[in-house]
Amino acid sequence: MEKIILVGGGGHCKVIIDIIKSTMKYEIVGIVDKKGIGEKISDVPIIGNDDVLSELYNKGVENAFVCIGALNNMPLRDEIYYKLKRIGFKIPKLVHNRAVVSPYSEILSGTCVMPGAVINPGACIGENCIINTSCVIEHDCNIGRNTHISPKSAIAGGSIVGYNCHVGIGSAILQKVKIGNNVVIGAGAVVLNDIQDNSTVVGVPAKIIKCR
Repeated sequence: MEKIILVGGGGHCKVIIDIIKSTMKYEIVGIVDKKGIGEKISDVPIIGNDDVLSELYNKGVENAFVCIGALNNMPLRDEIYYKLKRIGFKIPKLVHNRAVVSPYSEILSGTCVMPGAVINPGACIGENCIINTSCVIEHDCNIGRNTHISPKSAIAGGSIVGYNCHVGIGSAILQKVKIGNNVVIGAGAVVLNDIQDNSTVVGVPAKIIKCR
């Protein structure tokens, strides 16, 4: 198995460990986090902070993965993703063996797909995304990079979601709707119409409550 290092030691890291163990493709060398050195998360040790990343790469650890959760952390996830790329790490896609992913879909590097998620034919998922537990991304959808699709949310066929977006838990986006960049969709919202960049929307039907 190829070796991989995980960056970020919070709750999201536990899920990434579970995905990796389900695939049996990688040996987890350890977790890099700014605190808790010597502690373990799901039996995987925290071995240092970001300062050890270059050393690990030079010692032959070729793969790394961003394990910081999405909520309020989208810019940080992006920053770490590009830092790992600059060092030279390969950042794989990670798909739980209990996810349903069409071979006619496309998932780019750094994206994780959690158990119970469904990704149907023609869908394209960008880099560094989180496709969370039991969400549905229907045929021919396009999800921009560094976007979080929360548990139990559903995106109908032909819809587009931009980059750096947060699609809240249990929300729904109807078919062929276009969501801009840097958009937050509140939990349980039902999006019937296109949403402009830098907006926060909530409710049924979803309405804009904030434009940044």
